Amino acid sequence: MTAAGQRATTAVAVDEQGRFTWGNGVVSMTFQTSDDKPVTLVGLSGRGMSGSTTVVQRDPRPIVEVLATGTGSNDNRQPLIMTVAGSRLRFVGARIVTPEGGANAGDQPSHGEPIAPYRLEITQFAPYAALQPGGREFDNPAIDPTGGASSADATASTVPTVPTDDGLTVVSVFEACPNVSAVRTFTTLHSPRRLPIEAVSSLNLTLPMDAGDATVDASRIFWGDAAWAVENDWHSAPLRDTAVRDRNQIINPGESSSRFVRSSSSTWSTGVHEPAGIIEARHDADETPAFSVMWQIEHNGPWEWEVGENDPGLHITAYGPEYRDHQWVTTLGSVADNGDGSHDVGTGNGNAGNDDDNADTVYNDVISVPVSFAVAAGDWQQATAEMTLQRRALRAAKAAQLGRSQQFEHTQGLVVYNDYMNTLFGDPRIEKELPLIEGAAKVGADIFCIDAGWYDSTDGGWWDMVGEWLPSTNRFGDAGMAGLARTIRDAGMGLGLWLEPEVIGVKSPLAATLPDDAFFTRHGVRVCDSGRYLLDFRSPAAREHVTRTVDRLIDEFDVKFFKFDYNTIPGVGTDRDAESAGAGLLDHCRAYLDWLDDLRRRHPEVMIENCGSGAMRADYAQLSRLDLQSTSDQCDPLIYAAIAAGAGLTILPEQQGNWGYAQQEMDDETAVLTLASGVLGRLYLSGFINRMDETRLALVRDAIALHRRILAEQQSLVPWWPAGLPDFNGDWLVAGLRPYAAAVTADEATVGTSYVTVWRRAGESSIDLPLSEGREITQIFPDPQSVTNHAPNARPWTVTRLDAGTVRLTAADTANPSARIFAVR
Repeated sequence: MTAAGQRATTAVAVDEQGRFTWGNGVVSMTFQTSDDKPVTLVGLSGRGMSGSTTVVQRDPRPIVEVLATGTGSNDNRQPLIMTVAGSRLRFVGARIVTPEGGANAGDQPSHGEPIAPYRLEITQFAPYAALQPGGREFDNPAIDPTGGASSADATASTVPTVPTDDGLTVVSVFEACPNVSAVRTFTTLHSPRRLPIEAVSSLNLTLPMDAGDATVDASRIFWGDAAWAVENDWHSAPLRDTAVRDRNQIINPGESSSRFVRSSSSTWSTGVHEPAGIIEARHDADETPAFSVMWQIEHNGPWEWEVGENDPGLHITAYGPEYRDHQWVTTLGSVADNGDGSHDVGTGNGNAGNDDDNADTVYNDVISVPVSFAVAAGDWQQATAEMTLQRRALRAAKAAQLGRSQQFEHTQGLVVYNDYMNTLFGDPRIEKELPLIEGAAKVGADIFCIDAGWYDSTDGGWWDMVGEWLPSTNRFGDAGMAGLARTIRDAGMGLGLWLEPEVIGVKSPLAATLPDDAFFTRHGVRVCDSGRYLLDFRSPAAREHVTRTVDRLIDEFDVKFFKFDYNTIPGVGTDRDAESAGAGLLDHCRAYLDWLDDLRRRHPEVMIENCGSGAMRADYAQLSRLDLQSTSDQCDPLIYAAIAAGAGLTILPEQQGNWGYAQQEMDDETAVLTLASGVLGRLYLSGFINRMDETRLALVRDAIALHRRILAEQQSLVPWWPAGLPDFNGDWLVAGLRPYAAAVTADEATVGTSYVTVWRRAGESSIDLPLSEGREITQIFPDPQSVTNHAPNARPWTVTRLDAGTVRLTAADTANPSARIFAVR
């Protein structure tokens, strides 16, 4: 995040106990400093919590872990959370940067003004003398309750901690937007001398279990799985039913090596697991939620997070790439330019550019990938609501930074029709497109996107020939692509195009003309995946090619929308001009984000969808920059319902591109079901809309009209699951949106209108939902007032109040799957 306006910077003063507290007035963190231990987090409080920064948590973890090759870990069972280098760090100082207005800066920024976050920087230092290899010391567990896990502290305690140029400097950065119960954090490393690093944590969070009177035994964990066409499959389980087993830490003291771990490799950042999770910390006596914490890793490449048990307590640790799983390693130190474009990391002389002879010295410092966490009193839905606000803050801050806040607001309300899903499937032709354009205009779409195939002049043989991105010569008649684009504009819509900018087909002419350094290479040859080479965005030649391509399409065809797809991945990375393949991949990922930023600055009005074989890279490194996320390539509306129901845990409602592919041949219930899946997110239209009669067209118009109404309110709404976490394989699915105030107050009667989509895929004819007395639930899609004309066979569902806190919804048709949207007032 970047700041605007005047900001006050002050040095932190620790109290007589070596502690200090920082926050934004909503979230608060208390840190413990010591002469003989690294800085730890001993208190954490979020919205609705109390006492979590005054009750000191037992066995707090260091706020950062650093795995150096030459020192390793104190426990080889826990190489990433018991690092020697991390344990040798000592507090040097901290500074706070406060937005203009200080503690009263909680008001929302004016239109287009960058959001200035509250910022904390904690500096720690370890001299090289403390970073020498040594044997592990075993203490008597009866005397040392840590079981020897912190034995390295004894040898480091006598080492001076005044920062010099003769050691490792680590800065932990925390940022919090006004009025949001969330923090974004990352880590920087600096060393004048050569120091190989294999992992650095972005987040090492000790949870306030003692202050919350919560226990590991009672707590639950939430995580999301994904695969092609089955994204957003979220699960929940008691922690003790996962790998975090109870080993009896009274008899077996020390840090437990039982960990619940999720990770991802390469550049499908959400291709197997979601880079996010939730801990719902519960009271032991009645197992009611005390507080919840949600986190997300904001990286478009490899990552890992884990939840583990302290002695006692819980920690959440999150990383970007690291060596063990991702082949990432980098060497800190001064960088020598070899004169041929390559660089070597030297031994360094400890001056760090402080004298005249070294004023221009360049260092290979490390900045970890950012991670956000949200914390609040109550259950997992409270943490999700806070993370929703954090995601919105990240997007708004990035739009302001790029100077496109007004355009950002405009694109929030646009409805897109795409010709791909269950329609043309990558075979666009003039005779197919013209009727679809007419149909999309009839229902009021704002954008008409021509998906894959518009560049194909080989009648289907384009997969390994892509890269030039020139319009087909045989698909669009005499008028060509320019004529088709004109037809779309004349129909009152903007032109959208599918593009896979990061690949070059192996048979493309560009494969021969672009230099090798424009591509991912390993072992001296280009990396090939599924008949494609992958562009390395560190390369000026690669960026120039893609920039020239996008600029040309915008200039030539007045493109208003791009669907950026990504169907092939480069594996572990590239070893060209890189210390490791993983380091090459990290630099590429960041270079791609820089390219996106440049594109958005130069073309702020162009809307961009993020797609990666559906939602295989739905991370907030990219979603903080882009407008829309394809939630899946799933063609079955019944399965898509489950994907849409869980999407709010992963993606902002206003970015959820949920396909609504109604067809004329569908029965009324199926047509309603597929449209209902998109209305509360971003309704992403497809289907042979040209074949629809007026009745079916009217149903689509009804869905769009309701969708626009939701879009107008969406920025004040947060995801809501009144029936609990959706079961991906369940007969009934329930997901909705409610005002943020409803998530944080018990007085729901004063907070406005909520919305909920209910899908019945099979099973019982009815479902019971909680609904407080004084609130009413009313069907709004299909509109019962127009259902006779627009979906005559989708009769209204029955709503029955069972008691003061429960209503029953009964489906009108139990022979077929169905769905309805309701308003709760």
